[in-house]
Amino acid sequence: MESHRIYSLRAREIMNPDIVMVSPLSTVYEAVQKMIGHGCQVVIVDRADESDAYGILTYQEVAYRVMTKSLEPMRVRVGDIMVKPLIVVNPNLRLPFIAQFFANTNIQNAPVIEEHALVGIITTCDLARALVSDENSDT
Repeated sequence: MESHRIYSLRAREIMNPDIVMVSPLSTVYEAVQKMIGHGCQVVIVDRADESDAYGILTYQEVAYRVMTKSLEPMRVRVGDIMVKPLIVVNPNLRLPFIAQFFANTNIQNAPVIEEHALVGIITTCDLARALVSDENSDT
């Protein structure tokens, strides 16, 4: 496939629709167990209600906000260390713009929101995979 085809792909075509969610009341220990169990690098933290914003928890937050302070992961709540509010991506945004957006905001992942609904998550890993995907190769 020609390289211009790769760069015309949109978030919805490469995002992961399988969202792993945790409650803000979950412990960091429980969240990390869930991340390991699902083989993911990030979990979305659920909203308190429909007018609330989603949060996000990555291994980076766990390392920076729990481990550096020698906190007990079974006592720290996800809601106390998550990142919130989030920068989100529109499912129709093309890959070069997502990459530029990530670079400009210094983030590596973002929820994909369509009409106020969480429909997936997109990461820098998804962007890199799109470059080498068998579907996108010229062979």
